[in-house]
Amino acid sequence: MRFYSVLVFTAGLSAQQTIFDVPSADVAVQHDWFYQHQTVARAWSPERHWIQTNAYGYGVGLHTELDVTWFNLDLTAPRLSNASVGFKTSLPVIGEHARLVFGDLVQVDGSGHMGNWAYSMLQLQTRRTGTRLTGGISSGTSVLFGEKTTGVLGGVEQPIGRRWMFQADWFSGRHDLAYAIPGLVYKFHSHWMASFGYQIPNRHAHGYRAVVLELTRF
Repeated sequence: MRFYSVLVFTAGLSAQQTIFDVPSADVAVQHDWFYQHQTVARAWSPERHWIQTNAYGYGVGLHTELDVTWFNLDLTAPRLSNASVGFKTSLPVIGEHARLVFGDLVQVDGSGHMGNWAYSMLQLQTRRTGTRLTGGISSGTSVLFGEKTTGVLGGVEQPIGRRWMFQADWFSGRHDLAYAIPGLVYKFHSHWMASFGYQIPNRHAHGYRAVVLELTRF
């Protein structure tokens, strides 16, 4: 299985780089950076797994960040891991309450195979409750998704007080990212936060349930 997520709060509790796996409308501001470690763990049988992803991003201005990510580090199957470089751009449409987001990542796996993931989305935010809704299109190759695929993605983010947030995201399809992941985020320091989720496959034959844990420094 392969997993993706790059998560960071850049301004307060409602600003982050992704939801769990689905990108959000936020990017690192110019000269700011973030680092995140993600663990996807299933400690029970069958299909015990422990996979990690590590990501670094840097804001370059013009509503754009550059990203370097090492996906799916699994010591039992090193050929499944892949290194990726790319960008994300988030353009305001109606102030900060609507944004057009697009990005691209180029990958190479442990066997030297090249791949690509591109996405385009719209994110809307309500003024009163701060609820953010994301929807769009995603297209990628087998290096990250396990098969060539094009489909839809979506997500919701809902602040709960100053330090907590409920969030959930989803990819359509039967590929290696075809999960719904609900969970919570807790900002425990001005530069640190932790997220806790549970992934549910669209179809049991194409994935497994597991815990998703993330620790982010920004």
